[in-house]
Amino acid sequence: MTPVLEVRGLRVSYGGLRAVDGVSLEVRHGEIVSIIGMNGAGKSSILNAISGIVPPDEGEILFDGESIGGLATHAIVARGIVQVPEGRMIFGTLSVEENLRVGAHGRGGFLLRERTRADFGRLFPTLADKLDRPAAGLSGGEAQVLALARGLAAEPRVLLLDEPSLGLAPKLAADVFDLIQRLREQGLTILMVEQNVGRTLALADRAYVLESGRIALQGSASELLSDSRLVANYLGMSSTSSCNTT
Repeated sequence: MTPVLEVRGLRVSYGGLRAVDGVSLEVRHGEIVSIIGMNGAGKSSILNAISGIVPPDEGEILFDGESIGGLATHAIVARGIVQVPEGRMIFGTLSVEENLRVGAHGRGGFLLRERTRADFGRLFPTLADKLDRPAAGLSGGEAQVLALARGLAAEPRVLLLDEPSLGLAPKLAADVFDLIQRLREQGLTILMVEQNVGRTLALADRAYVLESGRIALQGSASELLSDSRLVANYLGMSSTSSCNTT
């Protein structure tokens, strides 16, 4: 199957320090692909390069077989690649619905124009009765769901998720992972950076292990999940603790 998103020989630097060093990866239609590794391994830099937030030093980024390198972020969003950033970055002074309209603006749409509030409530029940409330009043889990919903409002073909469970209590993190699973069941293609190793490998189809800006290991998620070398040699934790990490 031809990849919908492909990265070839990507190199990214900050102030002369190389964060990503020759990374190649691919994402096929309908997959969840995960990038895992320690803090500072270069995971977020890969997503930021794909999104056009940071310029790569070298390499090629292909979407549907066409190069998107050098395009502005808004042009990449318009093509169908949308990133949900680490830290959520919602607009606290705006209402929940206004945040969603910001997401839809990138594709020239408005969230509830064709969908009723009831439809929205079925997909995001934790926000169903909060559309008119200021986003600043949401809990951490609700804010993460809003960040995901805002990304979906742009009608992405590929969704880039950067640490979606970061800072969440285990129950809230589980709710976010359940939402991601439902999105995949609806056919959405997802490239996800996540430090909750056990949970992300249980969810993903394939994964890449990043170490010091390079791919150290790759394969199907089921193979990596059962490989004790992954957690022992690359992530520095036991397989039990990795499954409980939030």
